[in-house]
Amino acid sequence: MRSLVIIVFCIFHSCVFGQGYFKETQGIRAAYDNIVHLKLELAKDQIAKIKKEEPNNLLVLHLENYVDFFTVFLNEEKDEFKRLEKNKKIRLRKIEKEGDPNSPYYLFVQAEINLQWALVRAKFDQVLKAASESYNAYKLLTLNQERFPEFIANKKSLSAIHVLVESIPGLVRKLFNIKGSIALGTEEIEEVISYSEKHDFLYRKEAIAIYSYILFHQNNEKDKAWKYLNESEMDPVANPLACFLMSTMAMKLGENDYAIELLENRPQGNEYSTFHYLEFVLGKAKLNQLDPEANIHFKNFLNNFEGQHYIKEAYQKLAWYELVVNNNNVPRYKFYMRQAQKEGEELIDGDKQAQKEAKRKNIPHPILLKARLQYDGGYLQSAYRILIENAHLFSNSNHHEIEYYYRLGRVTQALGNSFDAINYYNLVIQKGENSELYYACNSALQIALIFEGQKNKRQAIRYFERCLDMQPSDYKNSLHQKAKSGLDRVKRI
Repeated sequence: MRSLVIIVFCIFHSCVFGQGYFKETQGIRAAYDNIVHLKLELAKDQIAKIKKEEPNNLLVLHLENYVDFFTVFLNEEKDEFKRLEKNKKIRLRKIEKEGDPNSPYYLFVQAEINLQWALVRAKFDQVLKAASESYNAYKLLTLNQERFPEFIANKKSLSAIHVLVESIPGLVRKLFNIKGSIALGTEEIEEVISYSEKHDFLYRKEAIAIYSYILFHQNNEKDKAWKYLNESEMDPVANPLACFLMSTMAMKLGENDYAIELLENRPQGNEYSTFHYLEFVLGKAKLNQLDPEANIHFKNFLNNFEGQHYIKEAYQKLAWYELVVNNNNVPRYKFYMRQAQKEGEELIDGDKQAQKEAKRKNIPHPILLKARLQYDGGYLQSAYRILIENAHLFSNSNHHEIEYYYRLGRVTQALGNSFDAINYYNLVIQKGENSELYYACNSALQIALIFEGQKNKRQAIRYFERCLDMQPSDYKNSLHQKAKSGLDRVKRI
């Protein structure tokens, strides 16, 4: 009898010892920190050490998936994607088989792996698989929240899903039964941020990025987002992802010179994984500045990036460079637009717009293009002067008239002259509502945003809905998403 007890004890002890666990050790934290700083090779070495020293710590699978996610997300190489994609099922099976179901990390890590691969698949236009994985992540996180309501990491990821629900088509939302709103997502991420300020929270930097994004893009609280991000511990000199977040936000706020400063001082070197997109962003910032060296950065990007996004747009920007910087060199413009038509994929708005411009073969007016770029860079007085001094070129019979009034609307709005901006935008809507160009659609959106800022709920709703009624061939998805987010905000008031 005693022998039987000993045997049973040994078997039980062996099972417990072999069961996987989830623990945030110093090694896990150090590897995670290097991952979010894009020091992926160093992180791989640390992960190998953790697996040797802590073979049953399944949190290492989360780190491995982070490495795969950033590798594929940044490089966009199809062969690499196919090779690393196999790791997803292996990791999930190992967690399900060996993980402790009583740990809050058990479902959380499975959800994170699904969510990360959904984001990667979206890069490769695998929409249905991405939707399925997103829904799996949503279900796992929701269940985990019910089981472990005090586990704050749940809300870090749920906040992003709940906010993005607003941009999901109604039929898909109904099919998958995903519920959420911008208000709920904002509340959740603010709770996470508050927690991370009082506790040693592993995913704090992710939470900062998510909160800044929600404030800026979904809540239209751009100044608040910018202030928060600049006062946070995100360091653009030490972290390429922080540099990306801050430089792109700076450009959207008209802080173009500062964006260039950030990008030129971004962390580079053998210890960091390549982030070619930042070279493309630097080219755009310098083109806004009408810098003669802007073309160098687009060429660097095209020569080194082997992914599929932003290729067409990079060629388009080289073509624009020839018009506005290189003395209206039309033959070179046409050469680069032919390249835009042949190279890259049409998966994102920027590339789609570049392809359509190439097919239309309508050469942009160099004056309007120069004003647009100066506006994009926040050089508002220069943009306004360009437009006013050349008003005689855009008469009622001129096919550039709609764009001219649109550019005037954008500049006067940015200069704080809402009255004139609304008048110009209404002219654009009146003359171009049925055009395939995006000017009228965005004019309605901008009027709505002006009225939202003035607390004029009725007029804001009217113009958000008017924006959604238009079907431009360029930027429709992003314009409609912003209008939907705006409607949600205004209706909450």
